[in-house]
Amino acid sequence: MTKRIFALLMLIMLPHLAQAAPAESAWQDEDFASVRIISARNGVKDVHSLRLGLEFALQPHWKVYWRSAGDAGFPPKIDWTGSENVNAGAENMLWPAPMRFSIFGLETFGYENRVIFPVDIPVLDPSQPVKLHLSVDYLACSDICVPATAVLNLTLPASSGDISNHAHEIEKFAAKVPLTGGNLPMGVASIWETGDSKASYLDIALRDVPDDSTPDILVEGKPADSFGAPQPTGELLDGAPVYRLAIHNNAKADSFDGQNLTVTILAGALAVEQPVRVGSAPESGMVAANDLSGGNTPPKQAMTTSSPHGTAWWIIGGLALLGGLILNVMPCVLPVLSLKVMGAIQLGTQNRASTRRGFFASALGILVSFWIIAGALGILKLAGGSIGWGIQFQQPLFLTVMTIVVVLFACNMFGLFEISANRLNNLANDTIDHHHPPQGQAPGTREGMGGHFLTGMFATLLATPCSAPFLGTAVGFALAGSIFDIFWIFTLLGIGFALPYLLIAARPEIARLLPKPGRWMVVVKFVLGLALLGTAIWLLSVLAGQIGTNGAIAVGLGLALASGLIWWRHKTTRLKRKPLLAGFATLAVLVALFAPGFSKPPANSTRNTASHTGDDAALPWQPFAPETIARDVADGKTVLVDITADWCVTCQVNKRLVIDTDDVRAVLGGENIVLMQGDWTRPDPAIAAFLAKYDRYGIPFNAVFGPNAPDGVLLSELLSKDQVISGIATASGANGLAKD
Repeated sequence: MTKRIFALLMLIMLPHLAQAAPAESAWQDEDFASVRIISARNGVKDVHSLRLGLEFALQPHWKVYWRSAGDAGFPPKIDWTGSENVNAGAENMLWPAPMRFSIFGLETFGYENRVIFPVDIPVLDPSQPVKLHLSVDYLACSDICVPATAVLNLTLPASSGDISNHAHEIEKFAAKVPLTGGNLPMGVASIWETGDSKASYLDIALRDVPDDSTPDILVEGKPADSFGAPQPTGELLDGAPVYRLAIHNNAKADSFDGQNLTVTILAGALAVEQPVRVGSAPESGMVAANDLSGGNTPPKQAMTTSSPHGTAWWIIGGLALLGGLILNVMPCVLPVLSLKVMGAIQLGTQNRASTRRGFFASALGILVSFWIIAGALGILKLAGGSIGWGIQFQQPLFLTVMTIVVVLFACNMFGLFEISANRLNNLANDTIDHHHPPQGQAPGTREGMGGHFLTGMFATLLATPCSAPFLGTAVGFALAGSIFDIFWIFTLLGIGFALPYLLIAARPEIARLLPKPGRWMVVVKFVLGLALLGTAIWLLSVLAGQIGTNGAIAVGLGLALASGLIWWRHKTTRLKRKPLLAGFATLAVLVALFAPGFSKPPANSTRNTASHTGDDAALPWQPFAPETIARDVADGKTVLVDITADWCVTCQVNKRLVIDTDDVRAVLGGENIVLMQGDWTRPDPAIAAFLAKYDRYGIPFNAVFGPNAPDGVLLSELLSKDQVISGIATASGANGLAKD
């Protein structure tokens, strides 16, 4: 009886089981990827063209390539040899819109995680089954690249031609294939070649690009042609924004004028493909985007930055010099005032040559420091890492070492010990006994140049968390350019920062105007020692954001113990105790140095640095989520983005003197205003990528996005109330916003 019931059930379910038969091959597995072939139909009955899907399931951080891989790689290739009842020479493989991958200065295009390549292949005889035998050669890359071959087999019967359960997934990826043909929703309005003997570019004007997207442009030419990522020039050609692509490689150095290219434009979910012919540069119709406003209507594309390569080199060089000079008076450089003043006071009584040598050595220390920073950033850029101005303040070890150095300098200022020319090669400007110099020796001549040199290096290190006016533009140009650009811009920044030292080196009589050494110096040294202790406390507060409060307290207690032991060593009259106390002090410093290694970093939390002013509530900052900006703007909202960090003193000054004032808070608390804040105290790849998108590599970073400025209005590094209020008014298009 049971057997009869089972047989009856099988007869009932047989048609459904046949329909549910998988139209898929077995997975071909590798350590980095799995590959299979799937079919949109479970058979070929009445089917003259069969839609298949070549599916890749990739391990994290691995990718396969688009039809034009870019500067490296090759796309998947299918060999149909051994297949039956298909026209293997007439297959049509479709390529969904790819992603851009930039690493080591190379631009490649491909896919990660999962991709299905739709493949249409003619069926020779729909009354006969189809046997597919595919050999797929592909390249998978992560930190390394591995070529592989997948052998796939699939048989589709002629007794059925129903839609399979894979059809929907194949069509999802087919929908991502760039649109072609006429009446495209967006496209290339004009394309031409520009440049000089040193560099060549393709300028492309795009029409009808969606306002809520930043387009990517992929150009295909001859196999030897290679192009960089598109950069907005800030110009419009008859209303179409112009983008510039660097020509990286052209084997024969031929001109592109008159050549046929294929341009693929990716803008959000929209992708189009268009054949173009490179024409001549336009003679008219080109205007700067920020020159289009008329009357009270702000420009629709109001981003105030432009491609760094579109700016004259001498302008960038001048901005670098000016930015470096202004850096001397920024709040984050104030802690080094103690070292500058003490050095100037000590040099005030020396002869002209000694004064000149001392300040020139400090200037050289600044320049060498900027070269070291440029070299480190260049190495990070070549390695594909995140680069930016002041990123060393994201490293707990750097913060700990800087705190130790500052505390030791404070102890030196308090007179607990002296670091002279005979000790550690003048680690810092020493307090020399000017009243009792060796017989026959002028005051100050014992002091070598090492201390002045290290003072310049120390000043540079403490200056790096600041972003002065004009500094962001210069640094952005450098870090977005070549290694040569990084070095020559950072050289000019160093010269600008060292100009006060160079001025005194050129005119030593300036230092001689300072009062002569006396008892008053003891009071000044004590005050400046307190200033250095304040700097150490600030560094510990930044360190707390990196390793947690307990870790920062451990570092502080270790340094406090070391300072107490140094004081005891200074006060004791027993000579035998001095080496022992010095050893214990060194041990306490080592405890402080290694404490961060045993500390647990604090968990990430939503940052809200807005302070309370009077009885008003704190500003409603939202966590950094750049992917929501376009949606908020589409809903008619205005978004203020603030990228800040605990170690950025300029950010804190902007907050206290501008953002947290009553006038600005009244505007920021208005209807349809979204406040978004990113915390860069610790490394964050999303923030680094967001800054690089706007050619900014340092903070403060403030930008306003709104219905009238979907691409954003960049604000300067040093904010003002009027600038913030007018930026929001411009982006939102609301006249009289400040009054409201």
